[in-house]
Order: sequence, then C-alpha cells, then structure tokens
Amino acid sequence: MNISQNNVGLAVSLIQAQSRLPSVPASELIKLQRLECLLTTARDKLARGGALSRADMQRLNGALDDLQAT
Repeated sequence: MNISQNNVGLAVSLIQAQSRLPSVPASELIKLQRLECLLTTARDKLARGGALSRADMQRLNGALDDLQAT
C-alpha cells in the first residue's frame, strides 16, 4: 500500500470529524482516538521525508482491524 502524507492527513480529518459526533459510543471514540494518534504520527513521519516502518504499518492495521471489529 502506498501511503502519502495527503492521504494520512485526510484520514485524520475524517476521524476528527467523526469523533465530534454526539452518537459515537465511548468505546468507538477510544478506538478512533488511537487511530488518529497513529495516523498523525505517520503523517508527521512522512512530512519529514521518512518512511513508515513495518511496525508502524502493523500498528495502523491493528487499529483499523479493531475499529472494524465492532
């Protein structure tokens, strides 16, 4: 998967918008906040010209899996 800084930034914006909705359960909000944190870290790493490590990708995939599991 090719991840760009713009794609990660868009994902962060979408998560921030969804987390502001009053109907988001607390358990989902925690999962969204974890994913937002991981995506923000990834965006910053890409902005500095770095690449995401295998561990970074595994953490992101794990957070996405957790979110989809509910």
